[in-house]
Amino acid sequence: MMSFYRDHVYPHLVRTLGDPKPIQTIRQRLVPLAQGKVLEIGVGPGVNFAHYDSAKVTKVYALEPNPGMIRMAEQERQRTKLDNEFLDLPGERIPLVDGSIETVVSTFTLCTIPGVVEAVRGIGRVLKPGGQFIFFEPSGSHCFWGIARPEV
Repeated sequence: MMSFYRDHVYPHLVRTLGDPKPIQTIRQRLVPLAQGKVLEIGVGPGVNFAHYDSAKVTKVYALEPNPGMIRMAEQERQRTKLDNEFLDLPGERIPLVDGSIETVVSTFTLCTIPGVVEAVRGIGRVLKPGGQFIFFEPSGSHCFWGIARPEV
């Protein structure tokens, strides 16, 4: 019963309730800043796909462990010109080579990852020197967002 909720009900709730207008506005400002090879952590139903600039993004690795979310995200991806590869793993297990990604994107995801410290370490591992981490995350009753360019 729990997997039915996780794979069928939860994805619809996230797609319906998880992208109100104020959040869309911030997504529209942040996501187009991605460039090169992109890793998106916790793609969910794919709401960010429409905001990537296909002239600047060469590939999107879409990390998402929920099969129901991947089905919805695939529908969203088909509406774009993105070269996309789905990786059906949790955020703690990033199966990419060290220093292979120019941009990591995470929107409303880090708060859902049980092993968030491992996920952040993985993000640092796969980012190229000079790469960027674009994030938009909730914290209590507020949200914080920005771009981090960690020094290696």
